[in-house]
Amino acid sequence: MGQMKELQIETHNLARDWEVLLENILSQKEIGDAALLKPDEGPSSQEEWQSYRLVPGLRFQPKGTKFKAAVDIKMFRWQNEWRRRVRDATSHMREILATSDFERGIIILTLELPDHTLAHLVSPADSGIEIWDISKLRELVEGNEELSNELEELVAETILDDRTPLPVRVAHEVRQGSLLATRLRQSAPGSGGWREFELLSEEAIRLLFGRELLNLTAQLRTDDGLNRMDLVGRIKSEGSSFWSMIASDFSTRYIVFDAKNFEEPITQSEIQITEKYLFAKGLRTVAVVIARNGADRNAWKLAETQLRENGKFIMVITLADLCSMLEGADAGDPPENLLFQRMDEMLMRMGR
Repeated sequence: MGQMKELQIETHNLARDWEVLLENILSQKEIGDAALLKPDEGPSSQEEWQSYRLVPGLRFQPKGTKFKAAVDIKMFRWQNEWRRRVRDATSHMREILATSDFERGIIILTLELPDHTLAHLVSPADSGIEIWDISKLRELVEGNEELSNELEELVAETILDDRTPLPVRVAHEVRQGSLLATRLRQSAPGSGGWREFELLSEEAIRLLFGRELLNLTAQLRTDDGLNRMDLVGRIKSEGSSFWSMIASDFSTRYIVFDAKNFEEPITQSEIQITEKYLFAKGLRTVAVVIARNGADRNAWKLAETQLRENGKFIMVITLADLCSMLEGADAGDPPENLLFQRMDEMLMRMGR
């Protein structure tokens, strides 16, 4: 498995570790007072997501001031992935400030950026919003050995490449993720809604990963004329990203996406159908199955067997997972983080 086999990080837990560390950093007596505002677990429904959508990760009151700042931290595993997310993070913080009693907003990126890059991240119209990078956090923990060590450990665990980020031009863009998530949840489960679910899933993949996966092509027939892949994309060869790591560790050039709108969790039969789309000589060894209600135990066992014995990696995500990525993308959260977590869960529970 190469580098992927070495990674033992669950992304959701890592993100929470960042929030807890940030609370401790900002709560130092010489800095101010901070508190986490969201529960450990992410939202499990659209209603939960809606109730927390405009709640920042933390509340922060700097020492000697009366104002309260909304704080959100954006965790990036690959440094080149942040550039198009910072715009959405800024727009999201703008919404938080407009609908709450927070007077200022702070967005923290788990990256170290050049000063000239930071200077271009916030427009003059967003004077109430600051963007901090790792350098700022290092300043805040200077003199505190314990927090300084925790910060450096988290930085080392989080960043998976060493590329230098490039400047980004901040511009407003209409965000579509939450609207698409709503349409997906409203689609009918089962045979009556399979076509709508398939089309919406395709739209979601294009929105989330269209820059990393090229030539996304829908509804290809296999040579035997019996099976159909919902969507196939080619991994962008240059750069460092979640997908380039997938390409390297699983010896693949193409990714298959297969939408399953079943009312119940999918079974071994659906895994077998997806497996037929994969073959090493065609550089197509990885598939992502979007199963509305997940997979049953036997389906997971077969997926693990395919990976262990044939090198075919079939990852199953749920409708809830897909909607979480879409809604998170609106707030500037990289959707690759959730895929990375699902992959970790599968690889770490596998037996020999």
